[in-house]
Amino acid sequence: MTQLPDAGPATDFDMIYRYEVPVDDQVHEFKLTGAILQVACRRRGVVEFWALQNGGSANPVTRRLLVFGTGHPIPFGHAYVGTALDGPLVWHLMERV
Repeated sequence: MTQLPDAGPATDFDMIYRYEVPVDDQVHEFKLTGAILQVACRRRGVVEFWALQNGGSANPVTRRLLVFGTGHPIPFGHAYVGTALDGPLVWHLMERV
């Protein structure tokens, strides 16, 4: 399970955090209180995403994310989150639903 940083303590404001999902065919869990805003790849083999973490009393929701390559089979039960370019490779961040 990968989680950095978590939803954190309640605050009077929102923040945007960056998270990493390795390209490793594994599900990685993140506790988020807001929407995933952007997906990108700045380092080979790692897909990043930025998510809004709502301040106040928002309850974290566990999101189960994993990465698929273009042309790779995606089992039923996954929802598209975003796409990231990694040189000649293209990765797709999916959420297990």
